[in-house]
Amino acid sequence: MPAPQGAGSADEVTAQATYAALVKDVLSPGFRDLGLKGSGGRYALAAPGFWALMSLQKSVYSDATEIQFTVNLLAANKEAWNAARAERPYLPQLPAAGVVYGKPTAWTRIGTLTPEGADKWWRIHAGVDQAEVTAEVLHDVRELALPWLRKQVRERG
Repeated sequence: MPAPQGAGSADEVTAQATYAALVKDVLSPGFRDLGLKGSGGRYALAAPGFWALMSLQKSVYSDATEIQFTVNLLAANKEAWNAARAERPYLPQLPAAGVVYGKPTAWTRIGTLTPEGADKWWRIHAGVDQAEVTAEVLHDVRELALPWLRKQVRERG
């Protein structure tokens, strides 16, 4: 797989620039191919009456030499969300997959859905095989994240 557009040699490009190009040029189109809508690290699965959201989260420990990122998932019935907003007016109109709100949402990170059940972070740094990272992220979204979101929508319907 070719490097994302704008990604030159490791000496020329920061991890942030590599990550941004990877998300824009490779991951986002891959997520759209899987049926998600969105870009820039925020995506939604079409589910009438529901928020079925996915977002990429960069670690606070990321820097110019390395980005660590994970996938957050959130599902909520829109009616239940609006009722919660009436009781808790500080809640935003649209929930974000990177925030844990409690009821009425279901929230998880992709790592908890793996057989290991452990938090999972991918690393972008000089020398990393971006094709391998991309393949693993897309696999986990297809095999773990999307089934989890669909299950939440079914169970909250």
